[in-house]
Amino acid sequence: MSKRGGGVWLWRWRRNPLKRRSDVTETWLGVTALAVLLLAAPSVGAAVTAVGERSALDRAQGLHRTAARIVERVPAAPSRFSDMANDQVRVTVRWAMSDGSSRTGEALVSAGSKAGSSTTVWLDDTGRLRPAPPTPAQARSQGAALGAAAGTGVCVLVVGVWWAARLRLDVRRGSQWDRAWIAFNASRGHRHA
Repeated sequence: MSKRGGGVWLWRWRRNPLKRRSDVTETWLGVTALAVLLLAAPSVGAAVTAVGERSALDRAQGLHRTAARIVERVPAAPSRFSDMANDQVRVTVRWAMSDGSSRTGEALVSAGSKAGSSTTVWLDDTGRLRPAPPTPAQARSQGAALGAAAGTGVCVLVVGVWWAARLRLDVRRGSQWDRAWIAFNASRGHRHA
């Protein structure tokens, strides 16, 4: 008989007069949970990664770059409300539309830029300012982050359901033990208090 760490391997699958239906149920729940973890979590993660990356890249659809002029003085140091990671500040810029008219709006520019200098802004089809779309590398990293979160969520969900089912089976086994002890004591002439 093959033993490992003092226990018999696959004991729940062997014939045993003490084996309960709940033991078999618990084993099948574990097998099912493991199969779902090995198959569903990576599949969901990969699918969400692809969708997230595609969605990030689709944000660039309908956007086009155009040159704009900074119309106000740009602070040398960014304020606490600006995009500190890129040392950018929000200032007023002016750009020319395809029909020759000019428009103004607020866009992020590098801190310390000079008034009157040129910058690049992103416009939608109606000529409104939009945030710069993500680069392909940024889209890949956003998709990977979303995929990892989705895969982790599937794992947490499956393990949570498995754990709750095991707890429920343990409660049921405990009540079965209680009833068996009451029956045993009654057959020996003891009263249950």
